[in-house]
Amino acid sequence: MRTVCSSHAGRVCVLAALTLTVAACGDDASTTGATGTPTTAPTTLPPLTTTDDSAGTTDPGTGSGTDTGASATSTGNLPTTTGGSDTGGIKLDLGQPDFPNDPTGDTDAAKGCTAVDLLFVIDNSASMGQHQEDLSAVFPDFVDAIIDALPPGTDLHVGLTTTSFYDGGCSESTVNCVSQSSEQEILQHYVAPPASTNENGGQGRLFEWQGQHYFSLDTDEDPSALKSWFTAAATAAGETGCSFEMPAAAAGWAADPATAPTNDGFIRDAGAVLVVFVLTDEPDKSPEPVSQWVDKLVAAKQACGGLDCILASGLVPGFCYDNPGDSTLKTFLQSFSAPPFTGDIDGNPSDYAMVVGDALAGVIQEKCEEIEPPA
Repeated sequence: MRTVCSSHAGRVCVLAALTLTVAACGDDASTTGATGTPTTAPTTLPPLTTTDDSAGTTDPGTGSGTDTGASATSTGNLPTTTGGSDTGGIKLDLGQPDFPNDPTGDTDAAKGCTAVDLLFVIDNSASMGQHQEDLSAVFPDFVDAIIDALPPGTDLHVGLTTTSFYDGGCSESTVNCVSQSSEQEILQHYVAPPASTNENGGQGRLFEWQGQHYFSLDTDEDPSALKSWFTAAATAAGETGCSFEMPAAAAGWAADPATAPTNDGFIRDAGAVLVVFVLTDEPDKSPEPVSQWVDKLVAAKQACGGLDCILASGLVPGFCYDNPGDSTLKTFLQSFSAPPFTGDIDGNPSDYAMVVGDALAGVIQEKCEEIEPPA
């Protein structure tokens, strides 16, 4: 299934964070060392259809779902499409951006964000390899789309973390989207910072690639390096992470001072939009209440406006995302300033292009317009 959520009054809003999740157990995660600046981009959207979901089925042995419903659902108002003969994909009718440096815009007051921080939460458990490759394939077009959507001179930060909190033996399974491990077993595979498992990108720490923990780019600059950096980093995250996937916890810890040695400087506060994108194919086993992970992100955005400056998005397991037995990830993604823009991770490549593409870039643009620049 595809789920498209839009904001009130016809304005579409999205938060980007990718979390990849898998059902199998992982080996020891590889590590690297350095800090710096990463790059990557998105694709154009395929035609969008909307319809009510029908019930899916799940293999009671594996918990994997078969979606028997239609390809998309929506919450709130759908994006409007522009007229004309272009049938290559949906386009958002966002109107005229109202930025200070836009000579056609309203100049009565300074408006618009000055920075956008994109946090991808990527599942690095077994079976995630193809999903990571599919995300990497659409990222360059996304970069082009977001650069086109944002005003010149906007500062982008792009980073990724994984869903793993344990470096060692992991064996876990789900039935009807519910983990068959006990709460004690789940907690045994959750090592919270500041303790370290020494996994590159684990426990909410940013994944280091080519000497950089995140990539910084001005929208006036050539984005080629960012595209190359992220495309390689997303697949380098690999499939050796623990199968007790914890994307919500990873996103929360990414904003916590306990991960500052690797993450310092990545998330900006005043004048910056934070987008959390999750890429995962399994239920979220984050052991603590969802509110804790939301609170950590909000605490890092107090000067900007807290929840109002955070967006969420993701490619997630379609059947489990709407299953009452697995509410953690959906609750987390729905906790921010606008309905999350999500797609089915097991869908065809066009699902990836739809979610990580022009529509998400347009949602970020809309949110950027709402935010006051730093004083």
